Amino acid sequence: MTRRSPVMKHAVLMGLLALAPVSAHADDPKPAATNKPAATNKPAATNKPAATNKPAATNKPAATNKPAATNKPAATNKPAATNKPAAKSKPAATNKPAAKSKPAATSTPAAESKPAATSTPATEPAKAQVARTWIQGVDVSRYQPKVKWDELKGKAAFVFVKATETTGEVDPDFKTHWSGAKKAGLPRGAYHFFHPKEDVAKQVANFTKHLKPDPGELPPVVDVEEFKKEYDGFTCQELAGKLQQFSQGVEKELGRKPMIYTNHVTWSTSFCDHPYFVDHPLWLAAYTNQTEPKLPKGWKQWHFWQYTEKGRMEGIDGDVDQSYFNGTSEELRTLFATQ
Repeated sequence: MTRRSPVMKHAVLMGLLALAPVSAHADDPKPAATNKPAATNKPAATNKPAATNKPAATNKPAATNKPAATNKPAATNKPAATNKPAAKSKPAATNKPAAKSKPAATSTPAAESKPAATSTPATEPAKAQVARTWIQGVDVSRYQPKVKWDELKGKAAFVFVKATETTGEVDPDFKTHWSGAKKAGLPRGAYHFFHPKEDVAKQVANFTKHLKPDPGELPPVVDVEEFKKEYDGFTCQELAGKLQQFSQGVEKELGRKPMIYTNHVTWSTSFCDHPYFVDHPLWLAAYTNQTEPKLPKGWKQWHFWQYTEKGRMEGIDGDVDQSYFNGTSEELRTLFATQ
């Protein structure tokens, strides 16, 4: 170990004293700088309660709430005006039971029904034709072999009789019916059942040869209706061409255009409402409850309307086809052949 002198001790002590104050000075003031409570906390600046909160400005209770303006209880509520109970209810006006009901005016049963004015047949047309002055008659064939002509003439205003079909067939009761109707004084018309698959010229000859001695008073008739498969395999133009040939042949032999007997389905689908025939008289078969039949395209009127195939008439046993003529007995005479 080294022994030190007093001088040396004094020097050492002085050195230590000089170092101690310097170390303490360097450490003591730093708390304020390192902690910097006023600067980092800066309560007045960062908090800025008056500026950020701005209670008076942001809240603005009087302005945003505006209770008197937005609520406007007296204006928006307006109980007496919006409710208007007396006006909305208006029981006597809105209900108007007497006006809506109007049984006598809206119902107008006599106007809508008009049975006597329209006099148009339904399921029992014969009962409704008095005012319209349509007259009715029948058509007969071998399916009505026995006809009491004296009884029939008081009920029927005319009669059509089946004469022929195809190229050589004649109805077995044609002569009896034809002569019986003549003796009874009934206006007569004969018809031919048309077969488009058969030779047209031969059909014309078969029909007209039985009428030349006594052609009858009413126009001759060609019966055009689909039968089995007779109309299969033809276009509308082909069928119309065959019927036109038949019409021209009959007119040449008998001097009159034949009347077309047909129905809506056959005429529209098989003949495509061909315009050539619209100047021919029309006998339309339409079993309908309508006041009168709808016309096929092109025709301006129907002359005869077969309204049932199950009619009943005195003088004939069983069902019989019944038809109306679109006019009076005097108007029927305008169709009679002039010789």
